[in-house]
Amino acid sequence: MKLADWSDDMNDYDLSSEYSIRKADPEEWGVYCSVYYNMRYNGFFREEGFNAPRRNAFWIYKGESKIGGVRMEPNIIYHLFYIPPFKDSFEVLKLLKNILIKWSDRTKHIKTFEVLPDQVNLFARAGFWPDEFRCRWMQRPTDHFNVIWDSNLMIKSPQIIENGMGAKRFTNEDEIAHCDFNSFAGGFEAVRRKKSSLEDFIPNEDPNLTNEILTQASTLVYDQDTGQLIANCRLCLQDNQAAVYSIGVIPAYRGRGIATRMLQRALTGLKDKYPVLRLYVMEGNDAESVYLNLGFVPGVQEIQNMFIIPYE
Repeated sequence: MKLADWSDDMNDYDLSSEYSIRKADPEEWGVYCSVYYNMRYNGFFREEGFNAPRRNAFWIYKGESKIGGVRMEPNIIYHLFYIPPFKDSFEVLKLLKNILIKWSDRTKHIKTFEVLPDQVNLFARAGFWPDEFRCRWMQRPTDHFNVIWDSNLMIKSPQIIENGMGAKRFTNEDEIAHCDFNSFAGGFEAVRRKKSSLEDFIPNEDPNLTNEILTQASTLVYDQDTGQLIANCRLCLQDNQAAVYSIGVIPAYRGRGIATRMLQRALTGLKDKYPVLRLYVMEGNDAESVYLNLGFVPGVQEIQNMFIIPYE
């Protein structure tokens, strides 16, 4: 059978003579995803409900029976789940892959991301290759801490300004870029984010995904003697929850508890405003012990990306 091309206005697509996908209402779809996707993972995101108002949520049907759901658009598939007692998960994923290849830009990878342990083999059987990075979310409740800084350190919060065209940026983005370059260049995190030059470390997170509360709870740490920015912790919004976008300390200043204090300052600044603070950590990152010692609870380990190359 001929598969239909992607269109944002299309509501139904046939996968075969037996299976189809149909656009879903995000609220109802989110309830099902929250239950059937992975309950251990959902413990981190239950207040989100997987119900963001996106138009790429689909029900999967076998005939007229709803047997699962998925989020799909050209070059992307994620949040795939099945409703028990349905069992033929591999057969359906092969059909989803076929229509996804039809929809996608064939010069680019087709990706799934944050793949949980119970679906790694399923996607691998369907031809998706895992990248080398295993990551997990961690989180803990916000709380009040009495944060005491060394007398030779100066503590500030970053500032965001808006230019005449409505775009926003950090006022001291060059300082932040040098600090992050010195903190991360050549390390696992830089490799994961594909950053190698100083220019790559100029802050590019969308300042619209933050607010005054998160900015004030973010931290810039300066050496008072030299005036150098030697550490920073920047917060952002992740699904309307507070999250650590980046935290780094340049090597010469490590081992002094600066990362711990920056996180304590963040947790204190967010108390009574956000219930939890989240962060995303890669397996093998030395900072994981800092997070554990501060009471951050690790979630399910995941493969960050799996992909297929459609033109091969």
